[in-house]
Amino acid sequence: MADERRTRGQAGPGLPALVLAVSLAAAGPVRAQVAAPGAGQGFDQGAGQGLGQATDPSLPGPLPGGQDPATFALRASNPAAQGGLSRGIARPGAASRFGARPRNPPQRRTRPPTTAITRQATQTGIADDSRLRPVVQIPVSGVPDLAAGVPLLRRRTIDPLDPYGPLGIRLGGLTLFPALQQSVGYDSNPDRSIYRSGSMALLSQGELRVASDWSSHELTGAMRFGYFLYPDNPNADRPDGDGAMRLRLDVARDTKVDVEGRYAISTQRAGSPDLAAQVRDRPLVATYGGTVGVTQNFNRLQVTLAGLIDRQSFENAQLPDGTILRQDDRNANQFGLRLRTGYEISPGFTPFVDTLVDTRIHDFAVDQSGLRRDSDGVTVRAGSSFEISRLLTGEVSGGYLSRHYADPRLSNVTGPVIDGSVTWAATALTSLRVGASTSVSETIVPGASGIFTRTAVAEITHDLRRNLRLTLAGTLISNDYQGTSIREQGYSAGVKLDYRLNRWLGFRASYARELLRSTAIGSSYHSDTYLVGVRVNP
Repeated sequence: MADERRTRGQAGPGLPALVLAVSLAAAGPVRAQVAAPGAGQGFDQGAGQGLGQATDPSLPGPLPGGQDPATFALRASNPAAQGGLSRGIARPGAASRFGARPRNPPQRRTRPPTTAITRQATQTGIADDSRLRPVVQIPVSGVPDLAAGVPLLRRRTIDPLDPYGPLGIRLGGLTLFPALQQSVGYDSNPDRSIYRSGSMALLSQGELRVASDWSSHELTGAMRFGYFLYPDNPNADRPDGDGAMRLRLDVARDTKVDVEGRYAISTQRAGSPDLAAQVRDRPLVATYGGTVGVTQNFNRLQVTLAGLIDRQSFENAQLPDGTILRQDDRNANQFGLRLRTGYEISPGFTPFVDTLVDTRIHDFAVDQSGLRRDSDGVTVRAGSSFEISRLLTGEVSGGYLSRHYADPRLSNVTGPVIDGSVTWAATALTSLRVGASTSVSETIVPGASGIFTRTAVAEITHDLRRNLRLTLAGTLISNDYQGTSIREQGYSAGVKLDYRLNRWLGFRASYARELLRSTAIGSSYHSDTYLVGVRVNP
């Protein structure tokens, strides 16, 4: 009996021990399941590291196909969106078996979705270098024609991921971007004179942009040529074009040589004060020249010395009765020497001082009025080039110019100078460009020594869609004929809409209005131009 009780007493403690053992065995999977989320986090982090190349903020933009790194971040945090994650959770012993310790994934660095696009819009292609403008300028006795001219400031670079952007033609280390455009429309005043005589307008244009892709040195440029045909007014037919090419030679790490070539072709309008007569057609004016300069860097100090030469020639005009009005006495050459010194205070901020000394020599020592129009000029400017967060870039300068003429009867031209251009990438879709320039142009108006010209331009570009772009442009101009009472004030304003069907074909519609008020009798005018055309990028 005692043995039976003793046996039962031993059996009593054995049952709880068995229950305890079973409980401990069941607790093992529970702890493994508790550790499983840590293992899942480790897998998620590992997946994030595998995709870390896509989320690296140093990359220039989102991945092809429109997939942004933020999309991968959201996808990795969703277990239902990835099949491998559920399989990792189903293996509770994996974390403890491989010794992986649960840890929280690091916070991902995010950025606004338009940052990459804005960077592409502002990385390169800021304002045009003012040195590309011809020094001997065409007489500005009218308002720049927005229907024919290209924007003063450089457009945004082409995104290779843009399905509507032309890819260009590869030619060795060069990429050529040709373009042809044919437009038809109506011009209310083709002669740009006080006597309005509207006509149908036909505009044929050809453009060529060049960009190099060399490890060293660089070749860039743009050329444009167009021709206006007016079937209802053939005497108003005229060509129009301009262009510049620039070659940079990297001689050494701190030494480079810049070579530039430029040209501009235009015509004189019928009511120009320089003609002083009603002409049958519009005489041609051609300007061409070049610049060779050397730039040397001394640590943060940059010194540029450049020589300039330009040629300006005028075509003889024909009066309604067939008489020839000579203008060869206006032909002139200009030789100049420029010294520019800049100091880089910080990246993107370089103040400079620019001095230009030049002389203008005409083919004839005395013009038809008996005046000696050869002159010497000095222009001193101080300013700075800047780049703020890659969103605001440009160059602004101000100074003073003085031009002295060989004939004492011609008054000297002096005055303040404001030059510069600024580009602001307001958003990824909208950009604003503004610019200003000051110059002294030649004239043969009796008693006038030169035309002191001030010009201000502005252009707003907005992409309504990926293949639909709206452009608003405007120009203000002021001409002061020094030594006379002739003053001219004018403006031109226009709107342009570009619609691209694909990379090589698009349509363009534009409207431009020009207005000029002059104190000279018969020189004021206003016009409206409507054009619709097809643009081809081979």
